[in-house]
Amino acid sequence: MPQIAIDLHSDALTRAFAGQVNLRTLKKGGIALQCLAAFVEGDAAAEYTAAASLFKKISKNFGFCAVKNYGDYLAAKNKNLISLALTAENIGFTGGDFERISKLKGDGVIMASLVWNNENSLAYPNVRPDNRRESRGLKERGRKALAALDEEGIIVDISHLSDGGAYEILRGRKLPAVASHSCADALFPHPRNLTDPLLRLIADCGGVVGVNFYDKFLGGKDMRSVAAHIAHIISVAGEDTPSFGSDWDGVPKGSSAICPQDMPRLLNFLCDLGISPRVVEKAAYGNFLRVFKEVCG
Repeated sequence: MPQIAIDLHSDALTRAFAGQVNLRTLKKGGIALQCLAAFVEGDAAAEYTAAASLFKKISKNFGFCAVKNYGDYLAAKNKNLISLALTAENIGFTGGDFERISKLKGDGVIMASLVWNNENSLAYPNVRPDNRRESRGLKERGRKALAALDEEGIIVDISHLSDGGAYEILRGRKLPAVASHSCADALFPHPRNLTDPLLRLIADCGGVVGVNFYDKFLGGKDMRSVAAHIAHIISVAGEDTPSFGSDWDGVPKGSSAICPQDMPRLLNFLCDLGISPRVVEKAAYGNFLRVFKEVCG
């Protein structure tokens, strides 16, 4: 059974690192790398700046190490330190400007999404006001932002992005892209969840899907619900595609199926269900590390 895990999305910075995610819970859960999102609700760059500043402060604490690439991760692992990686959720504030996106790279951002739940200058969210799926694609500035992210070596995250935008990014894509915190729509229909065709396109480009632990996306609030989405992704998109994207501290209290300290139990549970330890190991950390190394170096 894998002894470590990687999580692709937490909003712990928004909670000032005073929620579910902290040094104690990450250690207990065997989390080797925790991605922390600098969340921006609108277009205010100040929200990103404040979150990035808090990330730097937290990552200087004993027991943590900020990582920008795969080599940094290995160095932290050799020192028995928990890796923290900065991500950006909703980069609408950049306006698609290359210099602003280059600054994200300089700040240590390893992964970024174009949009959150509100339309911005780059793209449309995956949920329309009438709660149906959004089919419109990227805006012109969004295409510029995508090109800049690829050039700078920042992983493109399609969670929260419209179906049209996701298709535009994924069809024929050569670099891996990820959905950092999304579930499978076939198991539980919701505009935030990914359809099977989108799951296959993520697999085709070598990307990964971080299964979200929020009960409103899972359709349940237990390990069996998480396991069902992992198993579905494997069946549709292959064993190289599933990962974990908890959304810890980004969902209402009591609505997460798994707490950080419960990750070892979840990995054991997946093995007990008959998923081979090798495949569970891929979902736990191997799949994302492959993407991290390829895109970020």
